[in-house]
Amino acid sequence: MAHLISLSSVAVLVSPDTPLQLGVDSGQQFCLQSLPSMERLPLQYTVCVAHNVKAAHQEAVQQLFRHSRELPNMNALWLPFWKLLANVDSGPKVERELRTFANRLRRHQLGEGVISLNEHSTTLLSDMDHDYLNSRKRGMSKRLTRDLPLVKLLNISITLSPFLGVDTTQFHTSLMDGTEAYWLSLPSAPQGKLIPVMSQWRGKFCVKLNITNPGAVSWFLDRVGSLEAHLGMEYVMLEGGEGNLFEEQALRPPQDLAGDKYISLMADLATRIGDSTIMTAGTRSSHKPLFVRMTPLQSDWSPMGLKGIIPSLLHHTLLGYNFLIPDAVGGSLSGDLVTDEELFIRWLEITAFLPVISFHTPPWVCGEDRVLNLTRAYIAKHQRDVVPLIEKYAEEWQMTGNPIYRPMWWLSPSDPMTFTIDDQFLIGDEVLVAPVVEKGAVQRDIYLPDGGFQWQDSQNAQVFDGGTFLQDYPVPLEGVAVFLRRS
Repeated sequence: MAHLISLSSVAVLVSPDTPLQLGVDSGQQFCLQSLPSMERLPLQYTVCVAHNVKAAHQEAVQQLFRHSRELPNMNALWLPFWKLLANVDSGPKVERELRTFANRLRRHQLGEGVISLNEHSTTLLSDMDHDYLNSRKRGMSKRLTRDLPLVKLLNISITLSPFLGVDTTQFHTSLMDGTEAYWLSLPSAPQGKLIPVMSQWRGKFCVKLNITNPGAVSWFLDRVGSLEAHLGMEYVMLEGGEGNLFEEQALRPPQDLAGDKYISLMADLATRIGDSTIMTAGTRSSHKPLFVRMTPLQSDWSPMGLKGIIPSLLHHTLLGYNFLIPDAVGGSLSGDLVTDEELFIRWLEITAFLPVISFHTPPWVCGEDRVLNLTRAYIAKHQRDVVPLIEKYAEEWQMTGNPIYRPMWWLSPSDPMTFTIDDQFLIGDEVLVAPVVEKGAVQRDIYLPDGGFQWQDSQNAQVFDGGTFLQDYPVPLEGVAVFLRRS
């Protein structure tokens, strides 16, 4: 079921098998309706009424999530993720770029981290391994034998998707050897032969893994195992699992038409790969030991950029997805490097308090030495102060389902002042984070929720009563306003 929460302390639980549209009418009321072009299915939903919004959420969680909750590999919380920006055309060149990038991280004293490869670089390294094995048999592997162990020594993440190009030898072979059933297919005519459905992925025509076929799943897992043997990667990113109504019809046997069955099955596959697997989407899988990568954002100060981080964070965690890899510092949607030093710093300050810090733009290309110094400082702060908090509240999440990251109304669920705050968040019940999200600002308004306790500024030790509104509270460019709850 999906669940919706209103600030009038009502939760609506909707059946996952009912395609529907959600709207808000002129009277600000929820409206649910079936999709007009499909078979008329009865709406199936449950309304939970509670005495406040927090209680409504907790009741919805108990109704929805009856699975035991498993933790992913928590070691990932300690390591920043660094995207390798390598525009090269061969595996050995990727390996050289990896070597150069790892050396730069060491030279700039940025500590241990994970170097993330995109799908193209992963494929090139995979092909290099294939060539390496063949050349080894021919006794021609001196250079590759020297280079390959370096890849295995580095801490890397690879990227895979369920797509296979229609111009690949493997796809053409599958049409000949009977494994065309590995790809999503539709009958050419009623009761006719199944024909693989063509999709587009990364600008290329592809077929997509039939995730309901056990043979196809085994083939994919064997591929991951082969890559692990060759590359020794620690983490696997699975992209492109989001489904659509057309693809759902191609699953065999045909699945429900809710449009999210594929990504749900992908989560099962990801779990079989291991607890260091990262997905780009999730549905009905928040209890599984997986990481979810948040949506890429624009490199600006808009709600589609920096201002979108905290609302997205709270949306994910209220749905049970606590183990998040936020978009890279400065945003990565455009693929360009970030040149706005202030934007980079303010973005870094937010992500330092999130589960994982990830980078697309290396700090040594963005501005002055202070960017590098601040990057080192906030990575250290994340490891020293934030990760232990996440580990503590992860145990509470396992027992109760309460999110690790919480909105202001979590501590004051009857205080209407807390309902519209989308630029502050809580870590558990004890730390309030209020970063600056406005360009050029060195102060901001802060509301400290009431609940019979006080809040202490972590920087200057000032103490304020709960329910206090701090207007134009000073927050210099290098800092974040962080308050600690006092009983």
